[in-house]
Amino acid sequence: LILVDFSDFVSTDNVTYNEGNVFAVGPGKYIAGSVIAFSGVEACESFVASLMSKVVPSELATGTFNSGLLATLMGTSGRATGDLLITVLGLISLRNILNLMMIPAVCLTTISIILVRRNYAKLDV
Repeated sequence: LILVDFSDFVSTDNVTYNEGNVFAVGPGKYIAGSVIAFSGVEACESFVASLMSKVVPSELATGTFNSGLLATLMGTSGRATGDLLITVLGLISLRNILNLMMIPAVCLTTISIILVRRNYAKLDV
């Protein structure tokens, strides 16, 4: 939530980007939020890779098209899709691009947490 610019919901100031507003995302909040988000994504990615190495069948762990290659390809396609989404959102509104990215991300993360908590027993390995 540190990267959601709440000042954009009440202000239409397009010149100063709500500078001086307590609820605006300035350089400090943006850098802190980006570092926290990046650290969280990297920690999650390493955890998923470690977990996948323990549950992948041995047939998928050998040869050229192994689980490591598949994980790399999925990660690359996910990054490419994310880059495409950021480009489209920038074309929609460069002024509100931060909220256009962060509000759906917060909603999707919340829904994912709710679904995991609800189906935790089914996800048990």
